Amino acid sequence: MIVADPTAPRYWMHETTGALRPAVEAYLNGSMTPEQITVMRAYLRQWIRASVWDLNPYAGVDRKAWLAGMRHRIENLISYSAIKVWIDDATLEGIDPL
Repeated sequence: MIVADPTAPRYWMHETTGALRPAVEAYLNGSMTPEQITVMRAYLRQWIRASVWDLNPYAGVDRKAWLAGMRHRIENLISYSAIKVWIDDATLEGIDPL
């Protein structure tokens, strides 16, 4: 039996409401509705707030400040381009929500 890690973020492919997959697909296609942006922002919020990112024993001051900044930026994700920049920044640091 596989037990889910309670500190890990929830991956979009396992979402069960049916709202997130179309938002991710729209993001990947380069065009999102306001509703899809809202859904994607909620997904990214839970992803970056997952406590697993705080458990890295090798994270220094810079990494912790980066993580705090990414968490703070979530509420400003109000457009496709803002989401793209945020995801690009996350991916560069090894936190790939997609």
